[in-house]
Amino acid sequence: MKHLIGGAILCCVAAGSLSAQIIPGRPPIRTGGLQPVRPDSIRDSTKIIKWPTPDSATMSLLNKKGYSITRYQGDTAYLINSEQKVLDLLAAGKRRAIVDRDSQLVVSDSGIYYTEATRHVTTGGHYVLSSPGSGQADIVGLGRVDYNLNERSVRITHAHLPVNNGQMWYMDVALAEVLADTTNAKQSTIIVKGGSLTSCDDSIPDFRFVYREAKRAGNFLAARPAVLYIKDVPVLWLPFIFSDTRPGRHSGILPPQFGLGDIVRNSPTYRRNVDHVGYYWALSDYMDFATWLDWRSSAGATQGDPGWLRLNGDWNYKWIDRFMAGRIGVGYTSQRDGSTNTAVTWTHSQEFSHDSRLNLSANYVTNTVLQRQNTFNPYTALATIASQANYQTKFGPASVTLGASRKQYPGRIQVDQGFPTFSLTTTPLTVGKWLSWTPAFSFSRNDVFNIDQAGIGSVTYFRDPTTQLLDSTQTKGRSSATTSISFDTPLQIFGKDFKNSFRINQQRNDFPQQIALYDLNTGQVKDNRIFAATYRTDIDWLPDFTLPPLARNLFNLSPSISFANVDPGPYWVATNLSDGKYVHQSKRISLGLSASPTIFGLFPGFGPFTRFRHSITPSFGYSWAPHANVSDEYLAALGRTKVGYLGSLEQNALNFGLTQNVEAKVRNLKDTTGNAPAEVLRILTLNMTSLTYDFARARGRGWKAGLTTENWGYSVSSDLLPGFDFSTQYSLFQGSTLSDTAKFAPYLTSISATLNIGRDQNPLAVFTRLFGLAAPAAKASPTPPPTAGQRPADSAQVAQVAALPVAGSAQSGDRFIVPPVAGWKASFSLSRSSPRPPSGGDSANIINFDPRVRCQQVAGNNPFLLDACLQQQRVQPTIDQPIGTNLGGAPAFNIPATTSINSNIAFNLTQKWSTSWQTTYDVEHHQFASQIVSLQRELHDWRAIFGFTQSPNGNFAFHFTIALKAEPDIKFDYNRSTVRSGIAPF
Repeated sequence: MKHLIGGAILCCVAAGSLSAQIIPGRPPIRTGGLQPVRPDSIRDSTKIIKWPTPDSATMSLLNKKGYSITRYQGDTAYLINSEQKVLDLLAAGKRRAIVDRDSQLVVSDSGIYYTEATRHVTTGGHYVLSSPGSGQADIVGLGRVDYNLNERSVRITHAHLPVNNGQMWYMDVALAEVLADTTNAKQSTIIVKGGSLTSCDDSIPDFRFVYREAKRAGNFLAARPAVLYIKDVPVLWLPFIFSDTRPGRHSGILPPQFGLGDIVRNSPTYRRNVDHVGYYWALSDYMDFATWLDWRSSAGATQGDPGWLRLNGDWNYKWIDRFMAGRIGVGYTSQRDGSTNTAVTWTHSQEFSHDSRLNLSANYVTNTVLQRQNTFNPYTALATIASQANYQTKFGPASVTLGASRKQYPGRIQVDQGFPTFSLTTTPLTVGKWLSWTPAFSFSRNDVFNIDQAGIGSVTYFRDPTTQLLDSTQTKGRSSATTSISFDTPLQIFGKDFKNSFRINQQRNDFPQQIALYDLNTGQVKDNRIFAATYRTDIDWLPDFTLPPLARNLFNLSPSISFANVDPGPYWVATNLSDGKYVHQSKRISLGLSASPTIFGLFPGFGPFTRFRHSITPSFGYSWAPHANVSDEYLAALGRTKVGYLGSLEQNALNFGLTQNVEAKVRNLKDTTGNAPAEVLRILTLNMTSLTYDFARARGRGWKAGLTTENWGYSVSSDLLPGFDFSTQYSLFQGSTLSDTAKFAPYLTSISATLNIGRDQNPLAVFTRLFGLAAPAAKASPTPPPTAGQRPADSAQVAQVAALPVAGSAQSGDRFIVPPVAGWKASFSLSRSSPRPPSGGDSANIINFDPRVRCQQVAGNNPFLLDACLQQQRVQPTIDQPIGTNLGGAPAFNIPATTSINSNIAFNLTQKWSTSWQTTYDVEHHQFASQIVSLQRELHDWRAIFGFTQSPNGNFAFHFTIALKAEPDIKFDYNRSTVRSGIAPF
């Protein structure tokens, strides 16, 4: 409201400037002519004023320094030099009465009248009060303006005042009086009798707040009572409204966020919820601080929702000259049942130099159960609480990166931590033209604390001393760690590449684990032993030579030579099965030759196609390695046996892969010259993963034994179905191909298919291009994108939730607003995951993964969160298999198959109405896993959203919101949730 005050003060100052210039005149004469000016053209109305070109004498006077210049313009001026000293400056026809003094302008289509004796100035008719160059909006009106210079007051009638308070608002007043402070002219008091306020710039606003009286005192403007009108219909009554009128950032009260149901409860089961009751401090130009309270009623409390009080703090800082910015958020939650939670968020970014920078995003909570329980979004409730830190710098040719990460899980005690992660890379270091060295080094350590995965020792049993009943609790302190070190020293000598890599990987599990011990020669299980801890250390050296390519343009032949490990495992290894002793295997020379020619054929076209091109790109690879031995100690350290082991055989293998592409040139039917470039359309693209066949293994064992590829798949795509992709994967063998006990039994492990169609992405658009028809032009969205200062729209509840801040202003009262739809669009996806069930060995070491057990750890007694977790596990199971369990005889997980179909459909019903429907169908259990339906109505300045969600257990929720775009805190919410007692079986 600051410009309202500035405009009113302008009237007083303008009147004061007339006191030394105006001479008495005649009574006012109304002539008409100046029409009310629209807010978007007010500034243009002052540009039509043209002052006559001054002569030499006038120019000399205007150029004198130390004087205030006042210019008049009008049709007639009357000067009555009597005791009253009256000056009447009148307008007539298109000639307005104008007074300009010190860049302050008064324009009237009636007249400007001044009386020296009473020091009183009056203007009327259609008037404009302006201060060009000040940045203040003009005041326009139709009525009477009275200045009392003795009392330093002004009265305005029927005025239109643009108010730029971060968002452009327009204020219409019936009568306003400005009383200037006698001690400080900048602190004026304004009293308004009747008026309205709106942000709509239409001639007939879509909405407005109508108030009976308003007052501006100091830095605040308050009005009472206020009635919200949408068009001409009153929809909401408020006892008062108020606003801070100070420009820029300044301290003040935060606008609380609550719905009408939080004032007058519309249902006996409704739980009142009020957010954002607090204060904001503008500490300096570089930082600010806000603190506020959030409250949820304990009336009708349940076991999972007892009500709570949350104290929040948010500190933002930004030093541009130091290239540093960040924020620290803190939240302390206290529940009625005595539980507490402290959440901390710290984001920081800083550039120390052009090559050195630090980025930090830290999130930490003391009670993951409360953090999950007190959120109303199930997607956020299941999201991880993640932290990352990264520092980058350069030392000459070397680039150094140092990082860390930490992850907590809602409702679980497990914590994943990666610290430190270090990498060093350099640009090529050359010694003359014949030698180039590009070393690289990396180090990382990852820990998992408080593992809550089911297994031996995961539960501690005890007898309750009071009831003497057997009880259990989750064991804490189970952890695992892995450390990885790599050092690459690639050399280029006389243009020849020599790659040399060293790898060290150390793994340790600090929790009991049962491992089957096998007889090395017979393969029989000798014993099942429980180790208090398991560990493994791998050390490997990987040399590789790249030879010059042969026949590059014809067949792309590339020879290679390397010293490879006989077994695919590391060169040195030490495990708990070897009592910590390092054992090693052998290396052998491996020769290889690869080729990837492209073969294509051209075929005549038909219809809209001028020509077809079918290209085939096979990839051939041949490798040979002599027979070598693998020591018994090495096999025993990895839990393997000599029975059926094939890793030491001679290698005589052929590798084959295939890519096919069918393309067509589309005839341009609009081209009459034949010179226009033809469009190329991709009819079909087929990619198949490569297969490896070893002739040495197949010798005497059958052709199936020679196939060493364990997994195979293919993918298909085409421009005839834009947005369509299909891929599938198969497990070809039951067991490892390193053993002759592996059985060739193809097993479908995954299917992935997506189809995205819409107004501008659909097969019809392709056919319109093929047959020369005009493709439908894309239409702009009926709603423009959010402007500066307006809250961004939420992107449909998903994506990027893992690193959300857990405390601070980013979490305070965010409202879900569905973005409007442009035209129509639909996306469908099929996802199937069915890992091959483990077989053989000791059945006691096979762990059947039960999603319900995992989800009960997350959700507790909350059926909403339990259902949301089960939906997530149906699509992507999370087994959290501990690190380092890749030893023979270690437990294996049997994961159930999951098949789901996801769809997201959105379209415009009319220009103003849009809707969307998201659903997930569980094919395995023949039921819908979720339903999310939203209906949105554009109301120009307002947006109305109807939302409905339903879960397969019967729980559903309805949500309605109507919010003002210019000020989202001005809104009305209605929420209704129903929890069914029954839980659908998984």
